[in-house]
Amino acid sequence: SEPNSISLTRFRSIAGCCVGTAPVALKTVWDDAITDDDGILTVNIPCDKETDEIKMESFIPNEGRIRLTAKKSCAAGFRIYDWMLDYTAYLNGKEINKTSAQLNKDDVLELKFDISTVEKKETVRGIDFTVCWRGCDVVDLTPKGAHVRLYQRDLSKPKYYPTPDDVDYTGAANYGPTQQKK
Repeated sequence: SEPNSISLTRFRSIAGCCVGTAPVALKTVWDDAITDDDGILTVNIPCDKETDEIKMESFIPNEGRIRLTAKKSCAAGFRIYDWMLDYTAYLNGKEINKTSAQLNKDDVLELKFDISTVEKKETVRGIDFTVCWRGCDVVDLTPKGAHVRLYQRDLSKPKYYPTPDDVDYTGAANYGPTQQKK
């Protein structure tokens, strides 16, 4: 695989270690998106997720807003990151001066903040990339990848999925290690 695409032309473009460890990493991230820190449910990773106590909705990367709706009484709050500019918290539509609160069933705790696109330069395997971030989301990566591109986050553009005619198979990308004849 490449940093900006899933290569379909090279043998073992997705290594066996990635296939095994990626699901474990994703599960760890999912489990830690909301944690219980001393009795306060803390949002660490803004995403759409529900627990027994709260429903979290993230509006990133389109707007700087995260909403928590209490499913039962609990204390909840937000982890604040450097990219959350000029943030304000609201409890049931009223501004509050902290980022956590005691919630009753159906209460809504919301964090609103300015969000902008930030370009960063990265070098991976000797290739220079420009990475565009909106909050914690990568929304673009250049140069664009071939075949199955990663980071197509512009919601106003239709996604492009390659067809078999788009791919020039130069290796044994479809062979597993036990299927090799050479």
